[in-house]
Amino acid sequence: MIIDIHCHIWDETIIDGDLNKLLESIIRNLKCPDPQSVLNGSVERLVEEMDEAGIDKTVILAVDGYLKYRSKLDFKVYNDYVADIVENYSDKIIGFAGIDPRRGIEAIVELERCIEELGLKGVKFWTLTGFYPDSKEYYDFYRKVEEFNVPILAHTGLGPQYTYLKYCQPIYIDTVAVDFPNINFIMAHMGNPFTDQAFAVAAKNPNVYLDISAWESVFKHVPGIFVQMLQNARMTCGIEKILFGSDWPLFTHIVSQSEWVQGIKNLNVPEPLKQMGVQPFTEEEKKAILGNNAKKLLGI
Repeated sequence: MIIDIHCHIWDETIIDGDLNKLLESIIRNLKCPDPQSVLNGSVERLVEEMDEAGIDKTVILAVDGYLKYRSKLDFKVYNDYVADIVENYSDKIIGFAGIDPRRGIEAIVELERCIEELGLKGVKFWTLTGFYPDSKEYYDFYRKVEEFNVPILAHTGLGPQYTYLKYCQPIYIDTVAVDFPNINFIMAHMGNPFTDQAFAVAAKNPNVYLDISAWESVFKHVPGIFVQMLQNARMTCGIEKILFGSDWPLFTHIVSQSEWVQGIKNLNVPEPLKQMGVQPFTEEEKKAILGNNAKKLLGI
C-alpha cells in the first residue's frame, strides 16, 4: 500500500484574500512556469494523479491560517470542505482538521466537532502563521487530542514568503512529544533546513515521525543529497520513522506524483556514498517509506 501523508486541497472558494497572495508567492519562489499546477488543487485532479502514480490513499490537510491571513472564510469552512471530500472519496482520501491552538476553548470545541461529527482523523498545525507549538497555553488542547488518539502533523522547516521561520524549528515539537507521549507527531518536510534537529527529535521520541514532502526539488536536481538525507534519517531515528509525502500540488511542476513514487521505488545509493559505507535501501525499507509506516501510524 502506498500512502501520501501530506497533501493539500483547495479551489477558489477556499483560497482567497491573503491565502491567495501566499500561493502567488509560492508560484514566484518556485519559478513555476504554469501557475495552474499550484492553483488547481481540485480533488478530481488529485485522484487522477493518485491513480496514475499507484497511490492508494492520501491524507489531505485543512489549514487554519485565518488568525494571521485576512479572508472572508471562517476556519471551520475549510474543515467542512475537507470532510465533504472525504465523504465522497472515503476509499482514497483521509482528512486532517486544520486547527490553530491559539483559539483556546474554540480550538477544543472544533477538534471535538471535526473528530466526532466530521470523521477527520488527525490535526494539521500551521506553525508558520506565528506560534510555538510547545506553549503551555495549548496543553488543554493536547489533552483532548490525546483523548481522541489522533496524530498531529506540524509544519517544520522552510515556508513561503510572508511566514515566520523561527516558529518552525523541530525542537519545539520535542517538548510536547515528551509531555504527551501518547500523541503521535509528524514533522513535515523532515524539518528542512533544520534536518539534524529533526532527526534528533525523532530519534529520542518514539512518538515522532518525519515526512519527506517538499524534497522533490532536491531529489530532482541533486539526488545524492536526497539519498544522503534519507541515510542520515535511517541511521539516526530509523527507517520506521520516515513517511512518504508530496505537499501536492505545490511541486508537481518539478516532479509528478508518479515520478515521486518511482523515485522511492528505485531509490539507489550513488557509488561515492557506497564507497563511504552507505548500504542500499532494501525493498522492505522502500515499502516502509512509501506506505507501511503510515499504515501502522494511521491504524489502517
